[in-house]
Amino acid sequence: MSDRAFPLLGPALYFLLLIGVCPARSQSLSLSVGAAGGYAPLLNYGTYQEAGAEIALFGDFEYGRVIGRLQFTDVLTGKVGNDKLKSGYAIHGSLGYNAPITTQIHIPIMLTGGAGFVKYSNSVGIGDNTFFDVSPQIGLTLSPYYQLTDSLALHVAFRYIQGFASGEGSSPIIMADALIGVRYSLL
Repeated sequence: MSDRAFPLLGPALYFLLLIGVCPARSQSLSLSVGAAGGYAPLLNYGTYQEAGAEIALFGDFEYGRVIGRLQFTDVLTGKVGNDKLKSGYAIHGSLGYNAPITTQIHIPIMLTGGAGFVKYSNSVGIGDNTFFDVSPQIGLTLSPYYQLTDSLALHVAFRYIQGFASGEGSSPIIMADALIGVRYSLL
């Protein structure tokens, strides 16, 4: 797994350098929560390559130009192309730079890490052929938002998440998605 993660160390160091060098707009803490729905055109687990709808709940914190996010994403199993996926969800944390374009438009660029969890059935054989798999994941999130009011924003997110096998008999869970939703600032 470590040899696959090394190509991501360069961008990670660049983001940390960018965050440290760029001046912060203000040194106040901002907390936001949001909900989004969207589509995952790439959802690979086991030997299956699927696509489907998903929903997400997230929380953001901002300090100056630094932004972090904690996100829970749930795949809507009834909207996946087959009935093999029984459940699928992911928990990710992200950290990056919030690039202001105008006073209303901001584009956070974040490195993302976490884990994906799937439960699926394999129709080969007789009996219960249900599998549960967990995959550590790392990726990139681009998450522009448009500030409608001081506390409400229209939020869009594009993510690519590369998974890695967690052990023998495990398969990587790979996903790419696009989400749209709302973001409400608490502070």
